[in-house]
Amino acid sequence: MQRLSDQDIAQNLLKDEKFICNMISGYVLEAANDNIRRDWTSCLQSSYNMQKQVFDAMSQKGWYSPAKAQPQQISQAQSQFSQNPMQS
Repeated sequence: MQRLSDQDIAQNLLKDEKFICNMISGYVLEAANDNIRRDWTSCLQSSYNMQKQVFDAMSQKGWYSPAKAQPQQISQAQSQFSQNPMQS
């Protein structure tokens, strides 16, 4: 039987956290009750925090390195969102 490496486990955990964040986001958007919406929003923030911890740990070990945006791309995105935040 093949054993999973720490990197494999971390990649699966990161993938699962991304999935959970997307799922909970839908619950927040569909909640009609303010108390339930607040609770789901709190859960979403906790999931964001967990995803960030996994991301940071993987990044430190060199297991996850997203492409870096060029300064021009960053400026373009900032300009686009500051001019038309709802149309982007």
